[in-house]
Amino acid sequence: MIPFTGKTTLKQYVPGKPHPEGLKNFVLASPRGLVLDFEVYQGKKLDDGGAEGKPWTVGESVVMRLVQTLVPGTSVYFDRYFTTSRLLEQLEARGLHGTGTIKKNLVPKEAKLPTERELAKRGRGTSVCAVRSDDAVAFTAWQDRKMILLGSTEHGVEPSDTCKRYQKTSRSYIDVTRPAVVKAYNANMGGVDLNDRMIAHYRSGARTRKWTVKTILHFFDLSAVNAWLLYQQDAEEAGIKGAEVMNFLQFKYALAMQLLKGISSDGSSHSSSGSSDVDEPDGPDPKKRRRATVPMPSPARLRSGKHLPKCHPRKEFKRCRKPGCHQQTGMECRRCKIFLCCRPDRDCFHQFHEGGSNV
Repeated sequence: MIPFTGKTTLKQYVPGKPHPEGLKNFVLASPRGLVLDFEVYQGKKLDDGGAEGKPWTVGESVVMRLVQTLVPGTSVYFDRYFTTSRLLEQLEARGLHGTGTIKKNLVPKEAKLPTERELAKRGRGTSVCAVRSDDAVAFTAWQDRKMILLGSTEHGVEPSDTCKRYQKTSRSYIDVTRPAVVKAYNANMGGVDLNDRMIAHYRSGARTRKWTVKTILHFFDLSAVNAWLLYQQDAEEAGIKGAEVMNFLQFKYALAMQLLKGISSDGSSHSSSGSSDVDEPDGPDPKKRRRATVPMPSPARLRSGKHLPKCHPRKEFKRCRKPGCHQQTGMECRRCKIFLCCRPDRDCFHQFHEGGSNV
């Protein structure tokens, strides 16, 4: 999710997400979190579903578009939002292996998998696998704390192994038999969540209500995370370990400094070879770029007798300029061009001009 709470027709609400309100972004990522492709959700696209003539669901169509750049033989993992029997068949037809958790109502009735109550009676760690007659797709039901359903064109139950699971009744960890499809799914899922978590650590902020700016900044952050993951991979291959490897914050700071080397103090770009004067820019102090404050009027101007109030709307209120008063007001002196309170309990407008001869 790209966090955004303003107004746009693209905004979605997805309960359960860390940022449930914003723009939905479908991502294809490696198990290590490197984003390979993405697609911002812009509404349902009723793509043709092939020979059956039924339109693709949103999940099916997104997966089929994102995997177009993958080479045959690649294994693709997704969650229950995307998985259908038809999607697994289409991926297999393209030479891709698909694995994902699947909803109960999307498991073919021909699989005849046990219900959750029946599987729970057999005990924790029990698994049942149903393979289609052409050996193209396998559907597996595994009993952990609750029943988990998975569909795959690559993995089944064997070879199974054991994993540690916490048992509330004995308050200890026990060994639970785990099917091969669950092991592969757990090992390869999570790349998208890893990338999203790293973005959330140091997200670029912007005081704006424009969804375009928020989206562009999000993809800047995504690019920075991708660059850091590639840097980690290169450091690992080069044998660099421990404190010599920059963490994400250090890497992002180094990236910012490297980008600033291509900008001179007057804002124009230049070659990074002459970067000796970048560390100490000679440009004007940013604090001096603020809008100039209206100067206080002279005593002679205060005594002219032509000071009339001008009322402004609420959104244009400013701080009262009378010394000692810090309240917001919409009353402005037409001659002095400064804001002064004019209320029954605090008449700064009158007091300010009455004491003008003593300024």
